[in-house]
Amino acid sequence: MSLLADNMRFLRGRRGLSQQRVADDLIITRSRYAKYEEGASEPPIELLQRISRYFHVSIDLLVGIDLQRSRIEELLKLPDYRMVLPVK
Repeated sequence: MSLLADNMRFLRGRRGLSQQRVADDLIITRSRYAKYEEGASEPPIELLQRISRYFHVSIDLLVGIDLQRSRIEELLKLPDYRMVLPVK
């Protein structure tokens, strides 16, 4: 599974929304949305932008950080969604 798929599922669940509701709001079919959450397919950039705006999370965060393991509220408070990541 990809970070994008995991993050989409997490954000949808956090808001208590069904796949059908999110798909309807994004103006796509539920089966198409489900493929993105399952990691079976990746959305085109135009749809990725809509998903990002829908969940109020930058594309960088959607595809680059495991939001389930992050303090998302603190990440979203950073100006312009800037983030600080630990260096190992």
